[in-house]
Amino acid sequence: MIRAVIFDLGGTLEDVYYDDTLRLNAMPGFQSIFAKHQLDLKLSPPELYAVIQAGMNKYGRWREETEQELPPERLWTEFIFADLTLPQAKLAAMGEELSLHWDAHCSQRALRPKAPTALVTLHQRGLHLGLISNILSREMVPLNLEAYGIAKYFQVVLTSCTFGWRKPSPKIFLEMARRLDVAPADCTYVGDTISRDVIGAHRAGYGLAIQIKSFLTGQSDRATDTEPPDAIIQDLNQVIDIINVPEEQPS
Repeated sequence: MIRAVIFDLGGTLEDVYYDDTLRLNAMPGFQSIFAKHQLDLKLSPPELYAVIQAGMNKYGRWREETEQELPPERLWTEFIFADLTLPQAKLAAMGEELSLHWDAHCSQRALRPKAPTALVTLHQRGLHLGLISNILSREMVPLNLEAYGIAKYFQVVLTSCTFGWRKPSPKIFLEMARRLDVAPADCTYVGDTISRDVIGAHRAGYGLAIQIKSFLTGQSDRATDTEPPDAIIQDLNQVIDIINVPEEQPS
């Protein structure tokens, strides 16, 4: 019996897109943050983007190997600007502000059209709802959920930068089940990637792992990520039919 449905955010409940032009256009915003804190990196926007992207690539390799996520205070000091001579305490204090700017302005995000109706229906049928997101910023997910008007449907929101482990680590999936007080086998996970969402949910013993593909699927999944999801959907409302929860199920 499925009792809980847990969603990914970026690529699943919301469409996400990014490219080099979008990210380069976000660099003046980073420069403004540094200026506000009386720091001048003496880097042009293209130079700053090169430094940040190199740091993100290095960090990406580390977190893929360890399945860990650093808090914003450590990300920018230990990886992104580790090779620059900057005041570490000040940079650490800017960590969340820098992470929020990266997450908010280096990608385009928009709620999928069918997401609200799917959440309303699942909520009305008594399902426990949760959200797990790999993200750099503590503030980004709560802000977006409120802006989309869907925050009220989630009993638990768990982000990698607050928990310290990221998908596909089974630890973050098992922690979600624990906080919802639902057995992992009674949980369904809905995400857009094999490498993070499907593999992670299966490793944690979730009853179902459902995939809805997105732009991020092609960015995150590799040719070796071949573990099949239990179902592939095109529309979030299809989750309702797959888990087959009757309308009269109590909460």
